[in-house]
Amino acid sequence: MCQLLKKVALVTVLRLGCVPGIKGEHSRELSLSILSSDQSFAEYSTTDDSTPCKAYHDQPKDQQCQFINNTDACQIDEGFVDYLRFSICQFEPTLVALPLSLLALWLIFLLVALGVTADNFFCPALTVISRTLKLSQNIAGITFLAFGNGAPDIFSAIAAISAAKNGDAGLAIGALFGAGIFVTTIVAGAIAFTHPFKTVQRPFLRDVVFYLAAAFWTWKVLYVGHITFWESLGFIGLYLLYVAVVFIGRKIYQWQKPRRAGESVTQEVPSVNGDILNPAIMSINQVEEPRPTHSINNSLAGGLGATESLVAGMLFHGSDPINNEAQALLGEHVNDDVEDYQSPLTEFFQGINPIDTDGWKQMGLVSKLYEIFKAPIGFFLIVTVPVVEYEENKHNWNRLLNCLHCITAPVFCVMMTKVGMREIVGHFQVWELVLPIGILLAVMAFLTSKPSKQPVYHPAFAYAGFLVAVIWIYSIANEIVNLLEMYGIVLEVSNEVLGLTVLAWGNSIGDMISNATMAKQGYPQMGLSACFGGPLFNMLLGIGISCLIATQEHGGTFPLNHNSVQYILAGGLAVSLLFSMVFMLVRKFYVGRLYSLLLVIIYAAFLLIAVLTELGVIPL
Repeated sequence: MCQLLKKVALVTVLRLGCVPGIKGEHSRELSLSILSSDQSFAEYSTTDDSTPCKAYHDQPKDQQCQFINNTDACQIDEGFVDYLRFSICQFEPTLVALPLSLLALWLIFLLVALGVTADNFFCPALTVISRTLKLSQNIAGITFLAFGNGAPDIFSAIAAISAAKNGDAGLAIGALFGAGIFVTTIVAGAIAFTHPFKTVQRPFLRDVVFYLAAAFWTWKVLYVGHITFWESLGFIGLYLLYVAVVFIGRKIYQWQKPRRAGESVTQEVPSVNGDILNPAIMSINQVEEPRPTHSINNSLAGGLGATESLVAGMLFHGSDPINNEAQALLGEHVNDDVEDYQSPLTEFFQGINPIDTDGWKQMGLVSKLYEIFKAPIGFFLIVTVPVVEYEENKHNWNRLLNCLHCITAPVFCVMMTKVGMREIVGHFQVWELVLPIGILLAVMAFLTSKPSKQPVYHPAFAYAGFLVAVIWIYSIANEIVNLLEMYGIVLEVSNEVLGLTVLAWGNSIGDMISNATMAKQGYPQMGLSACFGGPLFNMLLGIGISCLIATQEHGGTFPLNHNSVQYILAGGLAVSLLFSMVFMLVRKFYVGRLYSLLLVIIYAAFLLIAVLTELGVIPL
């Protein structure tokens, strides 16, 4: 530091011309040579906390990397890869398009990985936990199953708000609002276009009213500019109130049902008032549409995640997979005792294969390419996350693979949470303690089990799988958030726009395909209920949980910046919800292609206004 002060003083003297014989250009050259010796002046200092990272664009190209390294706003708090430093410091300024293109492919891979982890590894664990805890269908749907399908949105919000600097939570707000608008317009419109029908009045109005209340409350905390600990709890409390209203409504319906026995026959089917494909609530409602007689086909079953299959099995075959072990989720009886014998080694290698070899021949070219594309993440998930599935033979018990999980799962957890390299005694690190413990557990599991039948403690692997899957999802969400923030900085796009487009679309495209498929199967009511209950769940718990953590870390109050794009987001969601409510009342709750067309127009107008506002064409 003393050397730095001496250099600064000498440069000041030279620039002021106080040294005889050294003037003009000579003093300038000498001062520059002093600053460039050893290390430059910029390397001794960092910019203050208020300097935005986007200011690197104002620096000379040869100093942009140095600015990024020394600016607090450019540093990552979570995650493992510094994408901004990779793009700017590892490539010439003229080649910046190359890393951006490569990372775009990586972003797609991460979005796929997020969905695969939630559907194939997280949700099955929640199903087993629900059963082992002997939870009813409604309780399971409201808690574990809803959380399972909302996990990508909720963990993305937690990651975005945790990484927010100076109250800039625009990525989380943009994603939650953007996904809500996309699902309530484009996805709902796709369902209405695919299968016009008359929707149920009470659940629809209830979900829209609660969603409007959640959107208004979110806008209110943005307008005020901060959220407190108790307000964060309030979001969670509002969801609990929603749950209470659902239960009370269900009890009232059951009480009134005997009175209606003599009236015109209506078909009673379970309706998911959160999301059949992203379930937030599982309840019983009276639906005025006839129930199709055909069963769910294989193509639909292949497109559904674990939770969706669970609900679909109950709906199409009247079975409860949580309480009926003998019945498979899709209604097909599975005999655990009848299975072609496989050697443990063959079973192990088949178990770690991420490619669906059984259905490979029936796949089209696109499906095969997708299977190959997601194979790498599938392999690492398989070898680190134990999965228990009651509809599979032996409940998916694979002796050698599950013994391997005893080693890989704990080591993975400590490494991904960045505690594995911490020293506990001398130079002895955490992972060096966890590894022998894992090996000991693997040996115990091997000696106390048989390859032909799952052990009595097999459900415990589901709880371990739940924990590992949570760490996977949160880690992937952190990488997605860091990557999107990098694109926002390099392309000078706000986090709100990235959230309402890339992140919202990435988390919602799967729901759109699944909901539309379910509507084609003759269940549009379920898909439409999904479009309002699911985003409601994600918004209330996404903001509630993430801000609860943030307020705890910031002394009880977490600052939130607000801008014109966020107001457009809140206004767009409100317009979408109010339009749907008014349209339903006017059209007597009949939805068809007119409803679909108008919803698409609303979304296109919203997106156009948001982009023009971001570009400054529309001043607000």
